[in-house]
Formats: sequence, C-alpha cells, structure tokens
Amino acid sequence: MIFPGAFENRTRLVGGVGLCGLAVLFAALGYWQVFRTDLASEDHNPRLLSRFADPGRGRILDREGNVLAESLPDGARHYRDASVAHAVGYIDPRYGSQGAELAFNAQLTGQASQSWLGAVRAEFLRTRAKGQDVKLTIDPAIQAAAAKALGARKGAVIALDPRTGEVLAMVSVPTYDPGGLAANGEALLKDPDSPLLNRATQGLYPPGSTFKTVTASAALTSGVITPETIVTCPREIVIDGFPIQCTNTAQGVGTYPFKNAFAFSVNAIFAQLGVQLGWARLSDMAKKFGFESSLPFTLDTAKSSLTRPGTERTKVLLASTAFGQGELLATPLQMAAITATIANEGVFMRPHLGLATVDGNHRSRSLEGPSGTVVLNPDVAKTMRELMTAVIDNNQASGVAIPGVRVAGKTGTAETAVPGVSHAWFIGFAPAANPVIAVAVIVEGGGRGGEVAAPIAGAVMRAAVAR
Repeated sequence: MIFPGAFENRTRLVGGVGLCGLAVLFAALGYWQVFRTDLASEDHNPRLLSRFADPGRGRILDREGNVLAESLPDGARHYRDASVAHAVGYIDPRYGSQGAELAFNAQLTGQASQSWLGAVRAEFLRTRAKGQDVKLTIDPAIQAAAAKALGARKGAVIALDPRTGEVLAMVSVPTYDPGGLAANGEALLKDPDSPLLNRATQGLYPPGSTFKTVTASAALTSGVITPETIVTCPREIVIDGFPIQCTNTAQGVGTYPFKNAFAFSVNAIFAQLGVQLGWARLSDMAKKFGFESSLPFTLDTAKSSLTRPGTERTKVLLASTAFGQGELLATPLQMAAITATIANEGVFMRPHLGLATVDGNHRSRSLEGPSGTVVLNPDVAKTMRELMTAVIDNNQASGVAIPGVRVAGKTGTAETAVPGVSHAWFIGFAPAANPVIAVAVIVEGGGRGGEVAAPIAGAVMRAAVAR
C-alpha cells in the first residue's frame, strides 16, 4: 500500500540523488580538467604518454608554418629538423616528454579547446579530441643561420626579439633525433657529451666578461660611475692581497674614461668597481636581471647564480665576480635576456616559445603573449647601449659587422676548471639604435669570445636584419 505523497517523496529523493551525482561528476571533471591542468605537463603522466601513438596529435610548426613535428598515420611522431630538437622536444612512452611537446601537450591533444561535453565523452567513452597545431616563435631563416654558424661545435645559440621576448632561434649542440629515442635512448642518456641537455636553457657556464654588462648597469644605476669617469690602472690592482692584472687587454694600463674600460674589457677596473658597489648593490642588479631564480620561460630553465650555496661573500670574491669569474654560473638564455633588456630600453620581456594555436578550420589564436617588467631606468639602458656599441666600434669583436647597420655587443672569454681552456662568449643586438634581435652565443672550450663566438652571432644578426 502506497500512502499519499509517498510517490512524490520517492521521486524527489531519486531526483535529488541524481542531481548530487551529476554535481559530483561535474565537480570532479572541473577539478581534473580545469584546476589540475598542471598534470598535463607532468612528463610521466600516463594519459600524456598514451598520446604517443595518437595520429590525431597536432603538429608543431615554426612561425611561418613549416612542419617541425607531426604524427604519421600509425601514430608515430616524426621530427624533421634536428637543429630544433631541444625546442620541439619529444614524447616517448619510455622516456616521457620534454620541450614544446610537453609544454603544449594540452593544445596538441585538443584538451585545451575541449568542451564540457567533450570532457565527459573523453572520460567515459575514451573518445579523443582532434589536436590543434602549435606554432612556435622560431624563425626558420634565423634558426638555419644559427645552426649553420655554430656547426658541430659544442655550445648553444639563442636569439630573442627584444621587443616581445619571442625566441627566434634556439640551437644546442650536440643535438639528437627526437624520433629515435626508442632505438637510441639509452645511448643518448649515457653519452658523455649530453646531447639531450638543452644547453641554451639548462647549460650553466661562467659568463666571463659578458657579466660586465650587469656590473656596469649596477654602477650606472647607483651613480658610482659615469662613462666619462676617469679611471687608472698602473699595471695591477691589489684587493685584500689579491692582484688583478690590467694586462688582460693591451689598452688596460694607463688612465682613461670608464667607457674605454668597458670597451676594452679591463678586468682590474671592473674588480675595483665591484668593490665600490658592494655585494648588496651588485646582487640586487643581478637578481633584477634574473639571477638566483629560474628565469620564467616556456621550458624548464636552470637557475643562474652568483655564488655557490654557503660560500662566504668576501671582497676578493666580489672583485672576481664583478669581472665575470668567481663562482658565477649563467645559462645562455639568461645572458640573452640581459642583452634583450638593455636593447629594449631597460624593459625585460619574458622570453617565450609559443606563438599561436591553429585548429582544423585554420583559425589562429595567440598562445603566449608579451609580458614586460622594468629592470633599468631608460637613461641607464641607453648608456649601456652606447657602451656596447663602442665595443664593436673599437673592433673588439670580429665577424659581427653588418653593412650600413651599427651593432652592439660584449665579448667574453670565461676561464674554466681546466687550465688553459676557456669558453667563448658573445652577446649582442642589432640594429643598435632600433634592435630587432638580441643574441647570446657560447662555444664550450672555444677560446676567445671576440674571435670564436662573435662571428656566429654576426651570422645570426645578419639573418634577422635581412628579414
């Protein structure tokens, strides 16, 4: 016997339970699909790795639409250009995922553009969304110039558009075939030359004299010095019993304005300047440029640092740090970011690799937009641009000249733990008055930066100016 109102009560109860179930379902979907999107970037996420054999995975393109990575009909991933391997990355069921394949997995799998209905279908029916194509900021002409100029020499080249932070080229040597991990993964991991390491973003090197851009920026900002301040070095400057020679350059001994000390890279003058600044002011400027933290970027980056953890910050260490040695370690991306900030009137534009997504209807949407932070006063940045232009005008770097275009730059020859072996550095931008490209180059064990790294940067800048 059913009492009056019992049916209605049961209906309301069943309906309420159903609504609660739906609420839990959608709450769970919202949590995993919206709030926990970080899991899509975990390189060992089983859902991500299941996409390895997905023929519907989107392509990775350069900024002009040339294909860099695509899925074949059997789902295998095919990569076309080893020079961009570290930017594009890989996806492999055994070795996980890296590079743009990892950073933009949600777009490449179609998860980023999936509707609620699509999410429900994917969750319960295991249907797969059509992936979007991802355009990177890589410029094919500039990338090709960088790869050709560096050649087989171990090192890295990274080029930025200082106005936007877009990565125009990223080369790390030795490189590898991302599509060959299944066959060669173990050999690549054991290779002493570390071909899987992205030297542009994760290689840490003493920056040598390229760091003098940071020291000079700190000194100009604090008013410790001006370009016209007269400095003198008799032959060496002694700091707490530690002698630092002026003879690292033929123009180092004597009396001259500070702008000459920068142009000719006189170590002893910068050591003295570092002591005048003190640790606090030098550290503050370095941190503003990005040292002591992982530089914000599309891909994982190593942290550039002033000293090793726990090191006593002595006056002698301060002096050697100020001219680019000591315990300094920096990534090429870090030095490119410093260069781009000076070129961009003191505004640091967050470097990024993602340009746009393209769907099946050829509709394009911006992927990573420009984001800027003021690091230097515009007047200080302008002075730094003039100092860096004087380096090239005084013939301190070979192979960087561009007919009819003034170039700015700074060389670096960084000592290593191996006696007699130095890394060759060059940082620069062009045109000096209205920069469209900022470049950092390192050649491991290359020797003098002005002779080895500078011509590589010159080839890259010429390719950019010609665009």
